[in-house]
Amino acid sequence: MKTALRLLLNVLAWFLAMPVLFVLAAPLESHKVLSISDHIAPVTAVVLSLWAGVIYWRCVPSTPSGWRRAGYLAAFLAAMFLLGWAAMWATFVVMLAIYGA
Repeated sequence: MKTALRLLLNVLAWFLAMPVLFVLAAPLESHKVLSISDHIAPVTAVVLSLWAGVIYWRCVPSTPSGWRRAGYLAAFLAAMFLLGWAAMWATFVVMLAIYGA
């Protein structure tokens, strides 16, 4: 599998993980199985941040030039920030569609 495709698939899975985690956690909260309303957002943020680090480490190609590597890191961080922001909105829309206003 080419590096670009592997990176794209990992980032897509990362993007979809936030709505999925919140949708799966919502029934636990509503049935009082687990009180997670105070902890789900920070735990999700830590898990997704660690996962983004693994994606960068495994999928972004290494280069002999430190400047190019720094450029890759800056581009990766900017892209992941924008995708995280979009995933937050996607989570909001999905939760609103499922559970209403």
